[in-house]
Amino acid sequence: MWMNTLLLTFVFFPIQLGTGLSILAITPLELVKTSRLTRVQYVVLGYAIGASAVGIILGLCSALIGDIRLHLAIMTALSAFGLAWTWPVWRPRAGDARGIMLWFLLALPMALVTWWWTFGAFSHFPYSDIGADVHWMKTAQEYADSGVINPYASQSYVDLRSALAGALAGTLGLDLLQFGWTYRYFSILFFLLAFYAFAEGVYSEPTRKWIAFFFAAAGNGIGLLTNGSLALAGSVVFLGVLLGEARRDGKEDFQAGPVALLILSAVASLFTAFILNNNTLLLALLAGGLLLFRVQGKTNRREGVLFIGCAWSATLLLAHRGSYMFIPVVLAAWLGYLLILLQTSRRPGNLGLLRALSIVLPLVICGIVACILAMRLGYLQSANANLMFSLVTGLVLGRKIQSGDELFLGAGPEVAMIELARAIGPLFAVCIAMAMAWWWINRSATPSDARSNPAQIARVSILLWSWTVGCSLAIAVLSGFPFLYRTTMIVLALLTITATEVFCQLLIDPIPVPFRRRASAAITVTLLAAGLVLAVYTFTWRPDLPSSRYQDFLRPTEIAGAVLLLALVPMTFIRPRWIQICALAAIVGFGVALDRAGLSGMSKSYSYGTLPSGATAITHYNASDLDAAGWLHHNLRKGILLSDPYTLGVIQALTGAPAAYMFSNLDTVNEALAKRMRTVISAIVEPGDGGRRLAEACTTIRPLLQNINQETNFQMGRSDALGGILRPVRTEKAPAPAEPAEPPASAPQIPDATEDADRDAIQDMLGKGQDTWQLVAVINPRTIDWIRLNAGERLPYFPPTDPLDSGFVKSLRAGPFQPLFANRQTAVVRIPCER
Repeated sequence: MWMNTLLLTFVFFPIQLGTGLSILAITPLELVKTSRLTRVQYVVLGYAIGASAVGIILGLCSALIGDIRLHLAIMTALSAFGLAWTWPVWRPRAGDARGIMLWFLLALPMALVTWWWTFGAFSHFPYSDIGADVHWMKTAQEYADSGVINPYASQSYVDLRSALAGALAGTLGLDLLQFGWTYRYFSILFFLLAFYAFAEGVYSEPTRKWIAFFFAAAGNGIGLLTNGSLALAGSVVFLGVLLGEARRDGKEDFQAGPVALLILSAVASLFTAFILNNNTLLLALLAGGLLLFRVQGKTNRREGVLFIGCAWSATLLLAHRGSYMFIPVVLAAWLGYLLILLQTSRRPGNLGLLRALSIVLPLVICGIVACILAMRLGYLQSANANLMFSLVTGLVLGRKIQSGDELFLGAGPEVAMIELARAIGPLFAVCIAMAMAWWWINRSATPSDARSNPAQIARVSILLWSWTVGCSLAIAVLSGFPFLYRTTMIVLALLTITATEVFCQLLIDPIPVPFRRRASAAITVTLLAAGLVLAVYTFTWRPDLPSSRYQDFLRPTEIAGAVLLLALVPMTFIRPRWIQICALAAIVGFGVALDRAGLSGMSKSYSYGTLPSGATAITHYNASDLDAAGWLHHNLRKGILLSDPYTLGVIQALTGAPAAYMFSNLDTVNEALAKRMRTVISAIVEPGDGGRRLAEACTTIRPLLQNINQETNFQMGRSDALGGILRPVRTEKAPAPAEPAEPPASAPQIPDATEDADRDAIQDMLGKGQDTWQLVAVINPRTIDWIRLNAGERLPYFPPTDPLDSGFVKSLRAGPFQPLFANRQTAVVRIPCER
């Protein structure tokens, strides 16, 4: 079974890549060469297009063709065409064998290490953290069972996993739980390919390119390819493409015309996508734009610039609407590089302003972090800029920041500081700040004629640009604007270039490198990393801390890494010179990787709370949930589910069944809606008159069914597919349901006429005969705890360990609610509201 999953995962990525390349094949191949994209950058662009296009094309196929096998056959043929037609563009050349082999030698083990400390160490099959995966898994399982993709399941983007994974599951038996494990490893390999494409755009010199790639790969902390991370990785590569353009223009004839044209084309793409407000139309516009290039038949410099600006921008917007934020950040960073390149070229010896900025900006960051910590500890009054930020979110997203919604959860300087800190890590931050200070001290002793060297000017420009722009963006992130912390990958990419340049300029460019300098760098990084590992990350001084038990998962890995660092130190003094360079780079890269891994383990308590005793994995479900999901999937194909969001998420993911209400995150549910659901479940679990409790449950659930969410409505056959495919991405926020009145002290007496009307209405909604849907509640101890929560309270992330009350199922059998299935912890109960 695992072998089948591994093979299908290996097929999954080429199908997406080939689909994207088939769309890029519309463009003349000569225009691709004129645009100066490297082959790796072209492959990344093709994959980014295909990852989103596969879902859209399969959605159209499922609306027009009823056989899921034909859907997969069409995608496979389209992918094969794209791979074959564009082969002359992306095929490896005769001299690429050494580079490809080196990439695999570095990428495969580093991806495995990253997979381990981001996911593998905290999981134990079949238990893992699928909290962020429940939505796409539900859509994929629904597609595999029905042969139809639910177009209302996607929110602001077309998920890059659900459609193709569902097609493979429905035709070739792909296990979605196992796929979640293998997909993550291939995800990391894609990120490493994107990092190489970025380094290839920044550097043409092989040594610097490979060091930048190695540092970026070692510092990568993103272990899952989602729409958001795809847009971020694509933005980083887009920045590398722009830097490659500027680097070539900087050497030859730098002109403002191509720069202005590229910016205008990117901005025009942003506005056009904003107006279209639909992913399918945006894909059609992208294909139409590429067709226009072929019709014109021009392959000059102007068309190449337009191709880069329009194609990359549209692709990123197609992946995730966060690109409305990522693209301006990338363009601003590129313009910053052009300005610094212009300044250093004209006055290579006058860097006073840049020197001041390189010193002041880190101090500002430290000051902001100190203020946030002081507010957290109560020494300063908390600041709230949500009113000001709401002006922007209201314009761009159509809604303001309100307490409890996603924007509120993603806003605030404290959230931004935590996300930025665990993305960068203390070791990397301290070492790069010390290296920059060392570089400025060393520069003061550099002869003036060496500073005027064109190659040295270009290197200084890259260094000062990456440092100042990276620090400036970090300050913007710390402002707390909603979800601006998601640009941390761009910050990290900029600081990785800083680390590469200071490493090369201090430890490689001088020949020979002084012994004291090599020893200082190797020993300092090793001592800092080993000190953090031994004193902070692997052993806890207070067992009562929320993070203490999470350290157990990575302790062997961290200690082994520290030993490896110590073993590498003597190699920095061994000749030949390339061994010294590789050993120094390995110490820096592995030290940063150890720092990120240890920090990841300690920060788990921020995301998941305290780890329960005896837990062997970070997961929100257990064997009882899997057992209940398996029974539901095989025995009840037409059931509308009710439960707490944690249980509902995993049951939907494994069965593809619809739910009576929607949630974004497992702990993010509209409070008024949650009160209604708690009332329904309370009527099932609380003792009392059975007829009264059933009438109360039916009366409460009737308005929910009348205003059922579009996703469930489509699954019940009440909505058309075309309307879902063409529905807008950005909509006005629907008004929250009215809060139910507080129940009186005595049980309400529901008139028979009202009860009959409720039953008739529910019968009409659920259908009759073979098309009848059933209301089903999934109840476990966590569900019972959920209905007793007060406003603002949340459940623990981890599954319950207590069994259901032994008399609970017996009481259900004696009442109007019909138990369909029960095990030690979970009961599946039918709510017979229909006549």
